[in-house]
Amino acid sequence: MGLKNLIVRGRNYISDHFTKSSLEKAILRRQKKGNIIDKEKLIILGCGWGSYSFLKNLNSIKYDITVISPRNHFLFTPLLTSSAVGTLEFRSIAEPVRTTRDINEFKYIQASVTTINPENNSVMVKSTFHNEKPFEMKYNKLVIGVGSRNNTFGIKGVEENANFLKELHHAREIRQKIIECFERASLPDISNEERERLLSFVVVGGGATGVEFTSELNDFFSEDLSRLFPFVPVNDVKIILLEASGKILSTFDQKLVKKALINFRNSGIDVRTHSSVKEVLKDHVVLNNGDKIPYGLLVWSTGIGQHPLVKNSSFEKDSHDRIIVDDYLRVKNYSNVFSFGDCANVENKNYPPTAQVASQSAVYLAKEFNNLEKLNPNPPKPFVFKFLGLLAYTGNKSGILETNFFDLSGFIGFITWRSAYLTRLGSLRSKIQVPFDWMRTLIFVGIK
Repeated sequence: MGLKNLIVRGRNYISDHFTKSSLEKAILRRQKKGNIIDKEKLIILGCGWGSYSFLKNLNSIKYDITVISPRNHFLFTPLLTSSAVGTLEFRSIAEPVRTTRDINEFKYIQASVTTINPENNSVMVKSTFHNEKPFEMKYNKLVIGVGSRNNTFGIKGVEENANFLKELHHAREIRQKIIECFERASLPDISNEERERLLSFVVVGGGATGVEFTSELNDFFSEDLSRLFPFVPVNDVKIILLEASGKILSTFDQKLVKKALINFRNSGIDVRTHSSVKEVLKDHVVLNNGDKIPYGLLVWSTGIGQHPLVKNSSFEKDSHDRIIVDDYLRVKNYSNVFSFGDCANVENKNYPPTAQVASQSAVYLAKEFNNLEKLNPNPPKPFVFKFLGLLAYTGNKSGILETNFFDLSGFIGFITWRSAYLTRLGSLRSKIQVPFDWMRTLIFVGIK
């Protein structure tokens, strides 16, 4: 650990030497001589795409930074579906918060914020390790990037019986459940009815996450199932994708969606649109039309719901309970509170709740904070989102890509999908481990 810490410190020293302004270096020299300059107390809530990007790009020279989050790692969520079936190892897509930058430049508290009091510039914090009374922390500036939660739409039985796919422990639970279903289906004394239920896998939600998990799941079955579970015929396995609206991947161009559907149909995946869920029981799903679908595993991926902290806050919110911010990401009516990502919405812009919006807005805000450190800061510029394209994996080494200039599909779409995500991984370690995992699953066959 000593050598690792030395390497991190050396890397950050070199980075600081070449990136810090002359003003920042002067401040550092004054601090070393004992002439400490008072720092503003900056609290960052969350460690998702927005908060992680903001922390990485922020110059800490004038800020006393504290990150508060119940999750102690950044998670590369676009590849979470791959880890759920074993294509990638869990640690390959998780980056500890404490290694984001030199640990001496910020403090991390593993806890949840229960209340924000913007009138007296404070938050109430509750540890994730005990149920004692929350404690108060003051701030000069507050950055809210707590992300979102799974949206159950109040449907009965979802919380109790469905598996979500938003956190690392969700992927672990799903992977274990898949193996358990096949192990139980392999028992010689299992009834045909029970085997049919165990081998039925239902995914609710036809967005990118639902489609990509369905694709990864089908790849696992077709590539590894017959070898790993010879007494479970592949033809007995059912994958059903339920979507309440009229089409899957609603944000994509219709031509690309048709190609994805053709790929699904060739793979034997049952895609059912206009199929709203009425209730979820422990062994079957009830649709609004009365149909009952038995399942061994149910994965719920139907969009986002707001974090309780945001829903219960006093900030002005839009119709989706997102905090309203201006073009400079300042929370409405509060000049020292900022927000980005899934929990916020720029007024009259309605940007999509995606990772690229959260990341771009966080980098923008970090640059604006850094600009204020200069002796002669530039006038602030409003945030403008730059659409980089849409990506989705559709199974069988095929993917789709949509941009403002061109579209791709098939194998070249799959290569582009992997390449794009590889470049966006948070650290050099992940950029080495993820290709290694891909190569491992390509060469070796076994329980992933």
